[in-house]
Amino acid sequence: MDISAAFARYDKQTDVGVCVYDRGGHYIYINDTFLKIRKVSREEYLGLTPYDLYNNNLTDKCVMDAVRKNRATTTDVQTVFSKDGKTVLRKHLVTLRPFFDEAGEIEYYVGYYKDLESFNEEYDDKTAPRHINTDETGFRTMIEKEAEEVPFVAVSENMKALCRAARQVADTDSTVLLTGETGTGKEVFASYLHNISKRKAHNFVVVDCTSLPESLMESELFGYEKGTFTGGLSTGKKGLIESADGGTLFLDEINSLPLTLQAKLLRLIETKSIKKLGSVKPQEVDFRLIATTNVDLVKCVEEKTFRSDLYYRLNILPFYLPPLRERKDDIRPLVNRFLKEFQEQYGIRRELSENVYQEMLKYDWPGNVRELRNFIERSVLMGSTTLEPRTAPPEPEKKVFSLGGAISEDEEKEAILAALAANGNHRERTARALNISRRTLQYKLKKYHIT
Repeated sequence: MDISAAFARYDKQTDVGVCVYDRGGHYIYINDTFLKIRKVSREEYLGLTPYDLYNNNLTDKCVMDAVRKNRATTTDVQTVFSKDGKTVLRKHLVTLRPFFDEAGEIEYYVGYYKDLESFNEEYDDKTAPRHINTDETGFRTMIEKEAEEVPFVAVSENMKALCRAARQVADTDSTVLLTGETGTGKEVFASYLHNISKRKAHNFVVVDCTSLPESLMESELFGYEKGTFTGGLSTGKKGLIESADGGTLFLDEINSLPLTLQAKLLRLIETKSIKKLGSVKPQEVDFRLIATTNVDLVKCVEEKTFRSDLYYRLNILPFYLPPLRERKDDIRPLVNRFLKEFQEQYGIRRELSENVYQEMLKYDWPGNVRELRNFIERSVLMGSTTLEPRTAPPEPEKKVFSLGGAISEDEEKEAILAALAANGNHRERTARALNISRRTLQYKLKKYHIT
């Protein structure tokens, strides 16, 4: 592949820096705009990797780490420091995209770099009415005047970048895949995408793939004609997919779908038509698909519990929702929002001391926004007028079970048995402790004859 020829058009694009990296992360192509942004010669970059810059305190994060981990396009805000690592030179909006070889391994990466300040100015010029002033965050007022219902806090830089990217693709029909830990607000973000899109006047249909019994999944999703089942509705039934016609279909924890339904979902995405059970006539359905997962779908593909062709059809517009520990600038405004909500709900006046805020900033919040919200509700109901540090959450329990790495089948079986015992044989909690999907756990229980 001639990298220079493929990306030469970006040399004329004065506002976008472009870099290409080989599979080892080394710079192999850099356009002129990138060099102007960074003010470093091409010779200094070629042969280096983003890890070299990060290890020498020239950047505050290595976006390539997230791309390698999630095997998906990642957008983040990166701070660039002076050579002594002490002075902030600028901030970039970075989008890094992986490209895969025939074996499914990352062959090279393409990075797009935009100066954050100029990006913000351009975005504001295109979207902000002139007669409204921005608040101290700049961003939130802009969002609120375009879409009044903003269901989440976005004060941190990475959440601001995420929201801007969402607004950029909201009116497209491309499939969105939301990844991130449990409790990061994937459903809230999906609802936001729907509400700022051209489909907002139609249904936002939520399907929790983990709660549907496997025997009923197909009829619930696709519906059925009258007379198909004994005991079924005499009129037949409209499926959840059909209910999303004109709107958005949200499949939560899509990794829990059985393989048979994964094949039908793939065909649905490609044809935008369904066949109800008992029907021979296909029916067109117009919807936008948003799917979520809190497990590594690439790992599921390797374990043959998730179809690779479906994964690639889903992973067109990937969005990674960062955990709360990576967006700590949002903790204080989130706390204030939840505090106000529960004070109004229960009619109880509570205040938080500064010590409690500081304790919250130190805590990792493994349950993310959901855990923070639960803690504030509990504090309002049970705390004193001023919440002292003792009411702050305890240190999170460390995970001691892992199926990662090159472990033998005996070790894997022992880890599963230990996790089951620690979680009272509760399969959902066990799967979370092992960082795998419940369906993968079911497969492994059957494999090792664990009853």
